Amino acid sequence: MMNFRKFLAGAVVGSMGLISTSATAEVIAADGFSPASSDAGLGIETIAVERMDGTEGSKVAFELKEAIDGLRLDDEQWFEIVPTSAEYVDATFRGSADSSSSITELDDKKVTTCAEKDDDGDCIRNKVSYYSCSSYEVSLRYDIELIGSDGLVLYSVRDEDSSSTDYCTDEESRPSVQRMTDRLAGALATRTRWALAPRYFRSDYRLLERRKGLEKADRKLFKQGLKLTKSDAAAACEVFEGLEANNPQQVSVLFNIGLCHESRRDFALAKTYYQRAENIEPGKWMTAESLERVANRIEAEAQFARRKDFLESRYAEAPASPETTDLTNAE
Repeated sequence: MMNFRKFLAGAVVGSMGLISTSATAEVIAADGFSPASSDAGLGIETIAVERMDGTEGSKVAFELKEAIDGLRLDDEQWFEIVPTSAEYVDATFRGSADSSSSITELDDKKVTTCAEKDDDGDCIRNKVSYYSCSSYEVSLRYDIELIGSDGLVLYSVRDEDSSSTDYCTDEESRPSVQRMTDRLAGALATRTRWALAPRYFRSDYRLLERRKGLEKADRKLFKQGLKLTKSDAAAACEVFEGLEANNPQQVSVLFNIGLCHESRRDFALAKTYYQRAENIEPGKWMTAESLERVANRIEAEAQFARRKDFLESRYAEAPASPETTDLTNAE
């Protein structure tokens, strides 16, 4: 049984600071977590994977183990795969997975190439070749459940995924039905991992550059702030924040301040500024996208907090019993 007595005090990774990496656009980097699509994994540490039925059961079971075993978030282990016979098993995967495949003939592929050129390099005779083509399709049908130690279903997924690719005989390699099926099994395992635990991501996000409504002096400062993102994003943010007092309704100023707060991982304050920008100019896709992003990060932080509470409760130290003296055997 792994030891989770020590768990991250905060909800997410420590701040990586403000970074600007793009050489062609004014951007600021922001990082954080997207939430698990289910809360099922927040109260689980150890998971067993039973032998699964079906032609692809063993492959899906293997991929689940690979995707989940030893999963670490902020250098802390989240899950551990254990044998079904282990003393402590919080939850168990069970189910089945089967595959099917088909090959459908397509129209021949016509390829025209030059068979002969003149002295000037111009083609004087063409060659027409025909190649037979086929469409390879595979499907993976699965029914997977994660059962808690109390017998209740914590998470389940039942569906069918398909993949297809076309192949013509002029290509170097023929598609492998087994590899196509294996990729579907791997994708299923990845989605399951995303369902059970948050995942980290980081990206550069563009600032708004429109200076409409700013006075001449403030327009100059705003432009300097944009340039600073290429060398000193923290200083750039100071410029944008200094512009707010005189420009409380300027959308670019508000949006850029929101992005600065997002980069500092102050997602609640970032949401406030993005919302102010949205209220002034509704329907802007960059603002809507940013609001959705920080809402997801706030949700992920809440999941981390619930996970922390669960672990603290599980590993709470029992109060020490007062020492007593056995007077019966005292000399």
